[in-house]
Amino acid sequence: YVLVLAVAAGSTAALTIPAKRIAVRVGYVAHPSDRSVHKRPIPYGGGAAMFVGFLVAVLAAAAVPQLRGIFHDSPEMIGVVLAAGAMFAVGLIDDVRDMSAPAKVAGQVLAASILYFAGVTMYELKIPLAGFYLLTPGIIPLITAIWVIALTNAVNLIDGLDGLAAGVVAIGGGALAIYGIRLMGLGLIPSDNVGPLVAVIACGICLGFLPFNFNPARIFM
Repeated sequence: YVLVLAVAAGSTAALTIPAKRIAVRVGYVAHPSDRSVHKRPIPYGGGAAMFVGFLVAVLAAAAVPQLRGIFHDSPEMIGVVLAAGAMFAVGLIDDVRDMSAPAKVAGQVLAASILYFAGVTMYELKIPLAGFYLLTPGIIPLITAIWVIALTNAVNLIDGLDGLAAGVVAIGGGALAIYGIRLMGLGLIPSDNVGPLVAVIACGICLGFLPFNFNPARIFM
């Protein structure tokens, strides 16, 4: 997991530099507006670097003998990759053409549907002070969609300040990774659970992007 974290961070950082240059060359930039705090155009392209860094980290994880069990006999990681691709496409189109809210939600539902059919869902829900609740098959798709839409828009809402979104996701991903790996060590979740790996990669790509996104940001997602 440490190796995958390093690969995710290093590849994202390396890819952010050419992504910035390409964005400036093609005019893929964020212009100052009432919703922004920057006073000059800032190139986009960080999201592309992060997505490619994510793919590189997934390939690196698949090559690690101790992690190969996550990829064998299960479509979960493929589902995560396809859902991430769908979400990246929605964000890219929104930056270029300013998608309507219903269109963005439709894209998020598509990503959630991919996760559901790939088996990347919650089967039980823990409520503080109330314990665990098993989810019935009929409600799992709805819970998955609500979870994806809520988290996506929560991160989107805090993306207005330099380094805030990437920093929060890095902290959250790192905490979830440590928690998941600890649960594996205690035997509470199987060693082929995809959750800790996804959290490690999310943390890594955000750590690789953050040096370019701290105030004053040189590139946006």
